[in-house]
Amino acid sequence: MIQVKNFASAAEADACLAALGGYADPSGVNVLKGPATHEVAVGPVHAGVIEPGHFRFQCMGEDVYNLQIYLGYQHRGVEELIVQADGSLPRQVALAETCAGDSSIAAATAFAEIVESRDGLALAAEDVRVRTVLLELERIANHVGDLGALAGDVAFLPTASFCGRIRGEYLNMTAEICGNRFGRHAVVPGGERVKLTPEKAAKIASWIATVKKDLDGALRLMFESPSVCDRLEGTGVVPKDVAAELGLVGVARRASDEGRGDVLSRALVRRTEIEEAHAKILPLLDPAWKPVATPARPERPGADAPFCVLVATTAAWRGPLVHAALLARGKLRRYRIVDPSAHNWPGLAYALRGEQISNFPICNKSFNLSYCGTDR
Repeated sequence: MIQVKNFASAAEADACLAALGGYADPSGVNVLKGPATHEVAVGPVHAGVIEPGHFRFQCMGEDVYNLQIYLGYQHRGVEELIVQADGSLPRQVALAETCAGDSSIAAATAFAEIVESRDGLALAAEDVRVRTVLLELERIANHVGDLGALAGDVAFLPTASFCGRIRGEYLNMTAEICGNRFGRHAVVPGGERVKLTPEKAAKIASWIATVKKDLDGALRLMFESPSVCDRLEGTGVVPKDVAAELGLVGVARRASDEGRGDVLSRALVRRTEIEEAHAKILPLLDPAWKPVATPARPERPGADAPFCVLVATTAAWRGPLVHAALLARGKLRRYRIVDPSAHNWPGLAYALRGEQISNFPICNKSFNLSYCGTDR
């Protein structure tokens, strides 16, 4: 989805970009006193290959009274590099889709929509079909991986093991379509680099039919296990009114609006979105698929405007991913990326209030926010 607004001055356009939002470090620390008072510092260097981020817990015994989250340890300058690469679309696409590797397809789609709006590029219905299939496969793969990791965090190894394999199946479906498990270089402005041939569509549909049975069984094991539900239910609660006040988005917001806003609710939202994604993909793989309507050719709103801001919003798996560009007479001057994680980090901090510190892993995994998507 693209939104366009023209401005008479650069200052007004810059203010529009700044208003898009972003994560701000929490201010204020609860003052705790007593022999059981202590702080626990985690990061910014973590085990494995995840990006840097620092958590500082203020605790009274095992209970967390406040959690401070600090990001921005790398600041890779992706936005500035996209501006500097103006004129080289392959370079810009590569920068956009690697800002957060687990959302490569969503990011490339958002960037493509910016360019298509700027240059008036028409998009065929077949291209919309391919993008939708790739986006939903990305959603399923990430939700499956997160549910498996959540099961692992509560030592429920059957689902953890199943989901580890099943996530790979969905990544391999993406690779079958475009040659890359994370969808790199598949989405380009004006169309797709790859085509969803009838043979590929039939293979993916049959593949999903087989894998989905295993996935349903693995998730049923998890959500019907009393020991799992006991750990997840009522843990890390973010009430509906708090979620609205904090401006949470995506999975985190939906869990608070439609459920109790606890770890179990966030897990169930992922399960629901997996079902919704399958329901969206399968009709697009049907041999009888035909476009309902041909997408309209976009105009070139910023071609003659002194200053113009284009905003593209893509339904990424964590929530709305926003890309915005400031154009001056059609020339790219600023670029801004707002990952859905930027809105949800305060929600994770809130979820830990009053929890025992041992519950941090499952609270953290239930949000599974992106360090690098925020530290762009």
